[in-house]
Amino acid sequence: MAKSGGGPRFFKRRGDELTVKDGEGNKHHATLERVDADSTQEDGSFVLGYCKSCDWTGPARRARDKARKDALAHADECPSKGKVRLGVSENDPR
Repeated sequence: MAKSGGGPRFFKRRGDELTVKDGEGNKHHATLERVDADSTQEDGSFVLGYCKSCDWTGPARRARDKARKDALAHADECPSKGKVRLGVSENDPR
């Protein structure tokens, strides 16, 4: 039995597919994906710098290059430092 309140524990891994157990002992399946250092998201006619590691979003810009530079500048200040975030949805289909 998993410890109550503990973080996720890796249970098994095959390539980029892995199975983890949460603090309550429930198994979840995930696929590993590389986190890009400079990501952007479009919102209508604006572009925002976005960090997948900590969910930071930069100011809305019209120039993609400026939004990309915002994201690169954030990478140095990111509290997660580009670490992978692991999460599952309530309705995990696997």
